[in-house]
Amino acid sequence: MRIIRLPHTVGLFLWLVIVPAALFGLGLWQAERASETATQSKEQSQELEATLAEIRKIAATDPMTMLTFQTEAGQQTVSAMVAVSQIEAALKQAQEDLEISSIRRPLTWGTMGGAILAFASGMFGLATAAVSGSRARRSQEQLIASFGRLRVILPFILAALIIGFCAGVVCAAVFEAVSMGLWADFSSGSARLFVLALGLAGLAAYSAFLALRGLKNVFALFTSQPMDISGRRVEEADAPGLFRFVRDLADRQEAVQPDTVIVGLTKGFFVTESEMRLWPEKEIIRGRTLYLPAPYLDLLDEPEVAAIIGHELAHFSGKDTLYSQRFTPIYAGLWRSLTALQSGDGGSFVLYPAAMLGFHALQQFDHAVNHWSRIREFEADRSGARSSSTVGAASALVRTGLIAPALDHVFSLAADGVLAADDSEPALDVVAETSELVRVNGWPDPVSLLEDRQPHPTDTHPPTIQRIQAMGLTVDERLLNLATRAPKPAGLTFACGLFSDWKALCLQLSGDYLEQVRNLRTARRQALEALAAAAPGETILYNNVRPMIWTMAIVAAIFAGFGLMVTVFAAEIGFAHDQSARTLVSGIAAAGVVLCSLYALYLHKSAGQPLLILTPAELRASTLDGPVAWTDIDAHQVHASNRFALRLWLAPSASLPAKKRRALYSKIDRKQRLVTIGAMGIRGMKAAEFSALVSRYHDAAHAQRELSQSAGGGASAAV
Repeated sequence: MRIIRLPHTVGLFLWLVIVPAALFGLGLWQAERASETATQSKEQSQELEATLAEIRKIAATDPMTMLTFQTEAGQQTVSAMVAVSQIEAALKQAQEDLEISSIRRPLTWGTMGGAILAFASGMFGLATAAVSGSRARRSQEQLIASFGRLRVILPFILAALIIGFCAGVVCAAVFEAVSMGLWADFSSGSARLFVLALGLAGLAAYSAFLALRGLKNVFALFTSQPMDISGRRVEEADAPGLFRFVRDLADRQEAVQPDTVIVGLTKGFFVTESEMRLWPEKEIIRGRTLYLPAPYLDLLDEPEVAAIIGHELAHFSGKDTLYSQRFTPIYAGLWRSLTALQSGDGGSFVLYPAAMLGFHALQQFDHAVNHWSRIREFEADRSGARSSSTVGAASALVRTGLIAPALDHVFSLAADGVLAADDSEPALDVVAETSELVRVNGWPDPVSLLEDRQPHPTDTHPPTIQRIQAMGLTVDERLLNLATRAPKPAGLTFACGLFSDWKALCLQLSGDYLEQVRNLRTARRQALEALAAAAPGETILYNNVRPMIWTMAIVAAIFAGFGLMVTVFAAEIGFAHDQSARTLVSGIAAAGVVLCSLYALYLHKSAGQPLLILTPAELRASTLDGPVAWTDIDAHQVHASNRFALRLWLAPSASLPAKKRRALYSKIDRKQRLVTIGAMGIRGMKAAEFSALVSRYHDAAHAQRELSQSAGGGASAAV
């Protein structure tokens, strides 16, 4: 079934204008009905009171006086004594209708008031978002200030929107439920509608409670956590050339210098003033931090490194790092929180318009965020170019984009080497291997990478080609040849002159990375071993047919009761004069008793046969013609709403079993590779317990297979 998704603007108009207008119109209609009913009930009550007083006088003198009344069914003649009791009953009903009318009238104000509140809060939210977004585009300071104000106001707007919708829906539903008391023919169908209306009101109120609670969590004060990064802090004694180089660049740009310099292997170049947790030493770093990736440093020359570090220092001068520290985490966190709130289970139908408005408000800032982000990066690029040269800055942009694929390839090779090696300390230099890979194989085609964006842990960059064009250059053959020149020989790179012992630092960083890979592998292996060891032995499970047997017994008793009634008590229930009808009903009742008894007997006999046999290697079902290996199952699900079923999604390489002829509730979907094993339940086990048991078998089998493959791969590598 195809789901039609409305455009964002149409959805906003629908939820914030059309729906409140419809709710307000419903309130007006209910108010008109309540007013008419109240007027009619009041007039009827007054007329009946006057009539009752006159009839009581007549009944007091002659109770048997015959009186004729005009009713909806025509003229009716009754004695004065009977007329008194009938009028008293009618008067009581009219007074009850009047009480119901008095209850209904305030509910209409609740419906209309909720609609007005929803509409007003929606319009105010749209206006606030538009004004805040417009101000945010004036300057970076206005962006932060406007977002701060919106973050304070928006929770109250969304809460008012939710309360308005909920109040309107609850009052409208309760109004209709109460109105059923005015119906003259209140049948079983009316009772179901009454329960439905009250259920809708209760659901709306409960959903609003969940939604407001969720909003509280979304807009709670955001506490940023330290950013995790792997690397080593370097002091001036470790890198005297680097510190002189950075100081010289800072003096030329009149920029502030970093408090800390960290050298690592990944994430590209960046600066930050956010709190960082440095691994593997777990050291907390505060203040202005400059991060340098060693594999990049080894493949760049002096003009390129100067342009990049000059670019990063410009972010300190432009207070961009403070912006990233104060605004970016809160902005990104609010996006994630709203997304999580919208995708949650509770309060979805009353929360939807509020979530749409919240996303719309944030989207107004998206344009400003992207706008100022581009301006910050372009200005930093120009500062970096002034520290070096425009060509050097452009070459650095292209070359850093080419380094990332080579580094990823070396990381993959290094991880494979660790997995195949023993626990001895590896003498692998990731930095040297990356440079050597480029020396031997050359660079990839740079043109295909020009639309890529430079990596950054907390911010975004424009595409490389736009940054080059913003510096007034075009990507020509000369620039590409410069960016794709061959690396310098090992030991002669610009990075070697910046550090006291460049080789030792690279080996230390490589050792940290490989140790992290080993630790992850060990943790993974331990988790797999725990899963494999948790597999139970053989488990035999039986179909839970007892509830159905009792159901058949009750249904058979009902059929038998009908049969006895039409045969023994035929006269009392009006069947004595119709022999054919009595015979037909008796025959149907007897057939029902027989069928229910036969089905109950069949279930009783099948109860002793296993439904499922679970072993560490496979699953065997009485409804399938063969076993299913756990390792052939990609995913599984226990379905227990309308009918109990175990669903198994098999791998593309697995062979599908066939179901047996009498497996009524099981089926094989070859297109989706889905095997459904139907049952009435698992005897002695709830659905959640059964699902957990199946998961243990499934996870254990897959864990055992991965352990075996790892052992086999290790043995092959050792050979």
